[in-house]
Amino acid sequence: MSIENAIFKRKSSVNFSNENITDSEIKQIIEASKWAPSSRNNQPWRIIAVNNKSKKFSNLIEALSEENQDWTKNSGLILVFCTNEFESEFNPKKFLEIGFAGQNAMLMSTELGLETHPIWAGDEEKVKELLLIPNNSKVACLLVIGKKGDEKKLSKDLLSRNNKNRSRNSIEKDFNYDNWGDKF
Repeated sequence: MSIENAIFKRKSSVNFSNENITDSEIKQIIEASKWAPSSRNNQPWRIIAVNNKSKKFSNLIEALSEENQDWTKNSGLILVFCTNEFESEFNPKKFLEIGFAGQNAMLMSTELGLETHPIWAGDEEKVKELLLIPNNSKVACLLVIGKKGDEKKLSKDLLSRNNKNRSRNSIEKDFNYDNWGDKF
């Protein structure tokens, strides 16, 4: 698969089997994250991989919003993306760079034939306590990864969400030349 195919094929899935993600696949995903763009090579992220074989997996699921628990429990891996430290003043550049690392992880996962879904809705303090994340760090996002599940096992709501057509705004709506409002 080409990078272009991975970009256009990637979607936020809610259909996962509980099959394990191999150590080789995890290493490839982490290696892709590692090479994300980073200002002055600061690499402001810490990424914690929690696979479904871990004793912490079910506790991590319980720390998520109730809406996300229903489908994340079937995934094979959750990557928790955190800041390596958090200054008293918000620094959006750190979160942008963590987003780049997450995007690399999603694209590599797609390349490996895996499903992904980035999320963050849950109890940050529970997640930090469970994974021993220091107080001066922030959880930026979680990336749920897994092998494709059987759609017949999804509830009507999840099946509808999973099969929803992926769409984006038109180029003319969101992109401009030179000035805001000068249509592309």
